[in-house]
Amino acid sequence: MITANEERSFFDEHYRRLLRYPDHALIGDRAAFQRFLRDPAHPFYERRRLYGAVFEYLMALPLPELSVLDYGCGPGEWGVLMATEGARVTLLDLSPAAIELGQRRAQANGVRERVHGFARDASDLSCFADGAFDLIFASAAAHHTLKYPNAFAELVRVLKAGGRLVLAETWGNNRLLNLARRLRARLSREPAAQGEEIIFSDEEVALLRTEFSPVDVTPMNLLAMAKRLFRGHFTNRLARGTVAVLEAGDMALLKSFPALTRYSGEALIVATK
Repeated sequence: MITANEERSFFDEHYRRLLRYPDHALIGDRAAFQRFLRDPAHPFYERRRLYGAVFEYLMALPLPELSVLDYGCGPGEWGVLMATEGARVTLLDLSPAAIELGQRRAQANGVRERVHGFARDASDLSCFADGAFDLIFASAAAHHTLKYPNAFAELVRVLKAGGRLVLAETWGNNRLLNLARRLRARLSREPAAQGEEIIFSDEEVALLRTEFSPVDVTPMNLLAMAKRLFRGHFTNRLARGTVAVLEAGDMALLKSFPALTRYSGEALIVATK
């Protein structure tokens, strides 16, 4: 298994490159996110159904009343988005470069006073009090952190009673899809730290249910997970058209056979403590 130090080094290198972006490229308020989800050239486009569902869920919350932890924040887009809507946001990531980038993003969006950052290993959140947060949000991050000892216990500890854990994750019940993911990662020579080991499935939801109730899972994208084959090519009309056809096929297939949703490739997970 990859170590925390190896993972930190990988993501530090990645986020240092993003630190070269000019401030105007870091704008990420509500209007900007709506553009990102429609823009085939933006990285969000590949996951626009999942991220669109996440966006709608978060924007419906009373964010000005909430203390939010953006857990495994990466470049900080989601945490800063919530800060632009009035939330008090803490960015948490293993990578110091990610935290620097997130704070630059907060400055560019005019919300620096509402955003604080901590570069820490998720297995030790002793810098936060018990029940420090009303909402913990993680986008494609929990599968990086929960493999470390004590990370789940710390995640539960810092969430307030009655608070919510919101996860945007890959979904791993489909063995054929998991095999295809690993094969694609191997053929494209993705480093192990990129996190193609998919952990969220019924087993991980059972773990969540030991501390949270209810735990609501909204799976999406079955046939449309073939979109991974078109990564980086969504500006091509044929690629977009193919994915649109597969998404339409999913809607018909999953409506007729709802039991197949458990084999989808992505999920929005909302758990209440």
